[in-house]
Amino acid sequence: MSNAGFYIFGLIAIIIAVMVMKHVVTCLMRSLVIIVLLAVLAVAYYLFIGQYDTVTNQMVNSMIEDYKASS
Repeated sequence: MSNAGFYIFGLIAIIIAVMVMKHVVTCLMRSLVIIVLLAVLAVAYYLFIGQYDTVTNQMVNSMIEDYKASS
């Protein structure tokens, strides 16, 4: 294969890599945004509703104590 062939192959490989990365990064960003939103909703639930629910409050406090004890 001549130098021109390697150049063309390199350009095609770069274009395909950019297209694949675009789709992968888009999917990862969506997943990251969804995870952040779920975490925010969980915190909001605990702060506004969970503190009045004694079962949820005890469960979260015991999880926090277990975490502190293990670290």
